[in-house]
Amino acid sequence: MKMGKPMFIAATVLLVAVIVAISAMTLAQGPRTSLVEMISHSGSSAEVNDLYEGNTTIPYFGIPINSYDPADFVTEEGVVEYIGGESQVGINVNAKSGDIDWQQVKNSGDVDFAMIRVGHRETVKGRIIPDPQFAKNMDGAAEAGLPVGVYFYSKAVTEAEAEAEAKFVLDQLHGRSVTYPIAFYWEFDLKDDGTQDENSRTVRCNGDQVTGFIETFCGMVKTAGYDPCYYADKNMAYKRLDLSRLSAYDLWYAEFVPIPSFYYDFKIWQYTKEGNVPGISVKVPISISLKKY
Repeated sequence: MKMGKPMFIAATVLLVAVIVAISAMTLAQGPRTSLVEMISHSGSSAEVNDLYEGNTTIPYFGIPINSYDPADFVTEEGVVEYIGGESQVGINVNAKSGDIDWQQVKNSGDVDFAMIRVGHRETVKGRIIPDPQFAKNMDGAAEAGLPVGVYFYSKAVTEAEAEAEAKFVLDQLHGRSVTYPIAFYWEFDLKDDGTQDENSRTVRCNGDQVTGFIETFCGMVKTAGYDPCYYADKNMAYKRLDLSRLSAYDLWYAEFVPIPSFYYDFKIWQYTKEGNVPGISVKVPISISLKKY
């Protein structure tokens, strides 16, 4: 059916009017000033407007929220920079990163600190395995004058195992200088379709238990006089963890996007696992520390 000229003109005028109305509303609202905007909260849940997901429901905790401005995260050629204040760029490495030329890493000027893996717990058998490159990486970074933190890749399924992991990390440090946090890195093992791997020991754990593992590990680290932190992505932090029990410890937040979008406070943001760094032959994760340690 052909549209007559008067009807076409009327439709065009209506479309223009809608565009003008939307533009006016956008201008009236002004630029977005928070990463996640609170809409309302009641009891243990809150409705927020997420930068990427739009309106969504999250758990409500009476803990500090982030105050970062989205405009302060600037991306150029895949590299994110925070311009809202002092920040430091970090990498995390382990034995899979190969032999690292730490002096080249330092001289590049691209990296301010490194998070070095101390070891990991096996996915199935559950044994603690030292990272074979740990001492070499710690010594190389120190000789190059690059500050470090460390992390343990956990598969703990009891608080006793988390305690053993913290003791292992503290023993391995042997008084080495650590400027950045000692991090607890725990995540579920997933299959390609996103479901949990039933062959992994992590399948038996729930969010309340994992929260307890973090409390145990970070509590021991703090008692030993170090800065503790824990690693989590949006799904883990919102859907599994009780963040109200973890507010005494810094969150190392992972979200692989140009601008992080998480309602609660975080101190370190990992924005990619595909970073290129001079002196390292493979791609490595890159984070931005928004706190001066």
